[in-house]
Amino acid sequence: MRTQRIAAAVAVALAVGAIVANAGAGAPTGCVPPGSTTLRASGAARLYSRGSALFGCLGTRDTKLGSLRGTVPFPARRIVLYALSSRYAGIDTVDMGVDTLASTVALVDLRTGATVASLPATTPERAPESFVSVSAIAVGPSGVLAWIGERSSIGALKPVYEVHALVGTRNRLLASSASKPTSLRLRGNELLWHSGGQARSTTV
Repeated sequence: MRTQRIAAAVAVALAVGAIVANAGAGAPTGCVPPGSTTLRASGAARLYSRGSALFGCLGTRDTKLGSLRGTVPFPARRIVLYALSSRYAGIDTVDMGVDTLASTVALVDLRTGATVASLPATTPERAPESFVSVSAIAVGPSGVLAWIGERSSIGALKPVYEVHALVGTRNRLLASSASKPTSLRLRGNELLWHSGGQARSTTV
């Protein structure tokens, strides 16, 4: 049961990563070095892959963000989701272990190459053998990072879903429920999503 759960989580992570990568195909190259693949473009900023690594660039600055493929089966670390605005990159990095799955979100300033903040994707799951993942991530031009996190464990199989927004260095928990949120997006300083068949929004 536990092995099947890990296998399913890894399969979902790989599928999501492939969809995200394909969505960026054909984007303008801008600051992307020759021989690399552009994955995202926003203004002059780019996210691109070279080999198994994910990079962000803005102007003449290149920043390595992490690996798109885990180097070993367990434990393995890789970036699963990423988002881009005209200055900032948001990434979801997953650590896959034996009977555990942990996601960390990070906001990176591509102008300086500095990581503004890095934090767990959800509030703590107290039970052992926990599973924490991210199903959506968005980043705004002012540096607001938003995401949908999911946590569960072997002893608490029903997931808890959380909507978060990182504003500056402050992590705001905006919603927590058993209903899976969808359609997360930033529109200016407004964060929008759907949950339980209803549209939700808040100012961030």
